[in-house]
Amino acid sequence: MSVERLRPILRRTGERPGGRSAAVAAAVLLGLLGGALAARKPSDAVILCLVIGAVIALAALGERAFAWAIVLVVVAPWYPFISATAEPPIVRQKVLSAAIAAAPLAPWLWSLAFGGRRTRPSRGALLMGLLFVSLAVLIYDTLGSVSAMIEQGVVGFLFAGVTFLCARRFGDGRAWLAAAFGGLLVLGLLGADAYLRAPGHRVGYFVGYPITYGALVVGLLPAGLLFAYQRSRLLAGGLAAGVAALLIFSESRSSWVAATALLMLAVILQARAGNFRALGAVAAVVVLLTGLILATGSLQHIVETKLSAKVASSQSVTHRQWSYGYALETIGRSPVFGAGAPGFSAKEAASKTTIGAIDNGYVSISVDLGLFGFVAAMIPIAVAVRVLARCLRLGITPPYELSLALGIVGLAFVALFYDSFYWAQIDLLLGAMGGMLSTRLSHIGVGAVGARIRRRRRSRILLRLAS
Repeated sequence: MSVERLRPILRRTGERPGGRSAAVAAAVLLGLLGGALAARKPSDAVILCLVIGAVIALAALGERAFAWAIVLVVVAPWYPFISATAEPPIVRQKVLSAAIAAAPLAPWLWSLAFGGRRTRPSRGALLMGLLFVSLAVLIYDTLGSVSAMIEQGVVGFLFAGVTFLCARRFGDGRAWLAAAFGGLLVLGLLGADAYLRAPGHRVGYFVGYPITYGALVVGLLPAGLLFAYQRSRLLAGGLAAGVAALLIFSESRSSWVAATALLMLAVILQARAGNFRALGAVAAVVVLLTGLILATGSLQHIVETKLSAKVASSQSVTHRQWSYGYALETIGRSPVFGAGAPGFSAKEAASKTTIGAIDNGYVSISVDLGLFGFVAAMIPIAVAVRVLARCLRLGITPPYELSLALGIVGLAFVALFYDSFYWAQIDLLLGAMGGMLSTRLSHIGVGAVGARIRRRRRSRILLRLAS
């Protein structure tokens, strides 16, 4: 039966793609692949079967699969669970790169096969696609082979653009709030387990590094908090307290800066719109967390220990000074294309200092890929800033759009202190939220603008009648 004949049947019956036929196809495919590979490479057969099974299971979710696929890949423990330094992933780079690529592409291809076009063609999206294709060609020309590009930093950055474009097909964002809440629960459970196993270590190495962990928590927090608040204020308060504990145990001060900035933005937006009930809820959460920290001696000690000034040693200050001086000199020599390969600045920092990174994502991407890379990294952030500016100008607070925009802004703040764009998890999250938000940009405030125009017309008519 052709796809054209399947579409009306699916619409009439309300059946999501991936029912009984998908299960049968999955069983047959897994059986054939497992039988073909098990005799030669059992480990590869198991991994491949698990990946195919996960892809088909997500495809059975229909439109909801995109959000869940992105979040599950983002929060998965790809790295050593407990460590003292950043270490390579525990899986091969090919496996990790395949998961990064499958997260946006598998749901997109499934939706493309069973549904019509969800968004109109966009010149901006076309230009963005050309930009990332150009970056891929530049990186290939610098590294000299495709195999050298199969590394999570390179694949993650390139697939930030792919994820952005794929996400435009899922602009309704079905299940994104639930997926963000589920992602926070997974990060919370993994973080609690890591802390109980090794209380003296920073929490979050299982996603690469504790600052990466803090960035993911901050990025998922607005959408997850909105999901919890829509169901119970008590649940939202518990989630906020749990997130505060996670950020404390990760010792990620940049994430605390980002969370504080998000809180201030939320207060400004709600005050501009006159939503005093929302302001009261924000104030209640702040008072609850402050009282909990001050009233509990052990928790106060943890906060003082984990976030004290001793973490900011003179070594990090010296390294930051070196980073900016080196970056300015390097960018001045090649401002357009940079070094032509992601990770160049990190290698240079490791060879010249004791810290293998430049402490600013925007500076490091500019060193490695020049103006091209900087513009590519700023696209999701620019979409979020545009949404926040429109909400401030019109005095409106659309909850779904603001949760996406605030999540992106939180990640953008962390990037001021961290080489965020070479962590695939952060790239996927930025691309997914930015792509979905870009399709809703033109609809934000349409009702508010219409009401304002009607009020102006009504006042003019009344003035004419009075005169």
